[in-house]
Amino acid sequence: MNNILNIYNIELKRVYKWFLGLLAFLIVGNIGLVSSTINNIIKDVAERTKVKPSVNLMKLQEFKTLLYEHGSREMYYSVMMLFGLMIIFCLIYALVIWYRDFYSKNKTGYTLFMLPQNKFNIYIAKALTVITMIYITTLTQILLFFIEFNIVKSLASLSNNDMNYLFKYTMDSSLNLIQPYFMDFIMINVIGVILAVVVIFTGVMIHKSFKLLGLVLGGGYILGSMYLFGYLVRFADYQDQILMVHGIYYVVLFLTSISLSYVLLNKKVYV
Repeated sequence: MNNILNIYNIELKRVYKWFLGLLAFLIVGNIGLVSSTINNIIKDVAERTKVKPSVNLMKLQEFKTLLYEHGSREMYYSVMMLFGLMIIFCLIYALVIWYRDFYSKNKTGYTLFMLPQNKFNIYIAKALTVITMIYITTLTQILLFFIEFNIVKSLASLSNNDMNYLFKYTMDSSLNLIQPYFMDFIMINVIGVILAVVVIFTGVMIHKSFKLLGLVLGGGYILGSMYLFGYLVRFADYQDQILMVHGIYYVVLFLTSISLSYVLLNKKVYV
């Protein structure tokens, strides 16, 4: 366990500056996208009421109407696309975290692989690093949503009932990268993240074990798993038999990926 934590600390030190930049971009992007949408609604209200645009127009019924009709979803879609881009960057790093050590011949990577220890400790530590990045990014976005909703509520003098309606209307979307309901959130944003990282890592192990053929096999493993996962996510109403089917698939995929990675990393992977 200590070895895993030591490697985990090393990996965090290698990426923290880049990751802080990613979070800063997410925060600034949220501010810009939400401000832009609100500003556009204010301009529409000002044009309709023939007055000068100002924040005070947010208290008018016209602003609330436009917010309900399309403003809230525009805001949500744009922010979700930004959040999705940040998650893609984190998943790309799930590739970088391995190939940097495989190909760059840097001292840190060479030392990690040459140490007399179970190589799977490196696998676990790298997985924890990427998973931590995605979880922190997700929590940051949830916090930003909370702040943004409350700022709009305050400036537009919205009641709790208004906010409940706005929340349900906004979240009734096909672009829910952060699931609004507890079980969906656990299955997709918690367990799904772990599976995504493990599958990507397994694809890397396959590639590094079979060279050119491994590139095809590894890519096929990742794409095939993504397709099945995406297919199941379309039915993200986790009740009764559906929950059981999802659970079985997750367990089988996780155990298959972990077992395959363990064998390949210790027997076949070349540095």
